[in-house]
Amino acid sequence: MESTYIYIIIACLVIWFIEHKVNLSTSHKALIEDGDNVIINPTMLSRSYGFSSKVVTKSNITKIQLADNCVSLFTESNNAIDIWLPKKSCGNIAERAEEYFKSASLVKV
Repeated sequence: MESTYIYIIIACLVIWFIEHKVNLSTSHKALIEDGDNVIINPTMLSRSYGFSSKVVTKSNITKIQLADNCVSLFTESNNAIDIWLPKKSCGNIAERAEEYFKSASLVKV
């Protein structure tokens, strides 16, 4: 049982190290324009390895919300897609989201 906790702690430390020191979650992979669609990579794993990417139509996003280390994109049906990033990258992603989703309004929280 104690070894399980040690493995969990080691896994958390490795993920933290990769996120903060190696910086695999570069902002240029969070939003990728593809014609009338945008490919959204909301997590570090999706930006690094292509897991759980989401595709949305540009006209479907109505609101962009910029929080501390998260950029949320709200669809017409009021569903949200959260993009988790380091704080230093959130402003760049919000600006790029404004370029891609011209009809969306930007809200800073």
